[in-house]
Amino acid sequence: MDRYFGIFETVRVENGAPVLLRYHFERILKSSRCLGIPFSLDEESFGELLLNHAKYPVSLVRFTLYRDGSTEVTVRPCEKREKVHLIPVRSVKRCYSGLSLHKTIDIMDSILALETAKKAGGDEALLFSPDGFISETAFANIFFVKDGVFYTPSLKTGCLPGTRRAFILELLKTMGVPCIEGFFTLRELLQADEVFITSAREDAVPVLKIGNRELKKVTGKRWADRIKDIIRERFYLTL
Repeated sequence: MDRYFGIFETVRVENGAPVLLRYHFERILKSSRCLGIPFSLDEESFGELLLNHAKYPVSLVRFTLYRDGSTEVTVRPCEKREKVHLIPVRSVKRCYSGLSLHKTIDIMDSILALETAKKAGGDEALLFSPDGFISETAFANIFFVKDGVFYTPSLKTGCLPGTRRAFILELLKTMGVPCIEGFFTLRELLQADEVFITSAREDAVPVLKIGNRELKKVTGKRWADRIKDIIRERFYLTL
């Protein structure tokens, strides 16, 4: 087993369902083919494997696929957050490459960035491309809303093509809501009407503060909450 060469998926299992299973399966299948890693599971057997390892009321199940086709599954309880405080971290850069499109097991830079943010009193690290554009957080994608238009960093900023990111882009398209993938500055982010991050951990969670700057208060229901409700309705099993 080559433990230095591999890809993984972290899937939240809640109410008897691996949430957004298709998105996770399609991503790891695509990555395995691009990187030449044997992967023999179909979507149904992948979902069953995840369910069989989900031992907490809400579980985060990590499935790791190594270069020789061997696998490893670990699980931990999922602790959801209601809001987050981002700390800009400039010491770690997100660089676009063929590998940045895949969820590889080499995540030391993300861990170090998160530790830096927590030492500064935050919950997550806001990361940037070498050109200074916002990219993502250490472990999540980021969206912001301004005047009814959604914005999210382009994959060419080095961010991961996240499962929630993909779902939200599809959702907004079907709703007729404009969303622009592009290159955005920290200043633009700070001027947004709403900011939220997305990940398997909690689908979407509002950002209330970036660095020492409190963000604009949202009147009415947040888009982050609307998106969580939509995912709950579409992908959770009702027990």
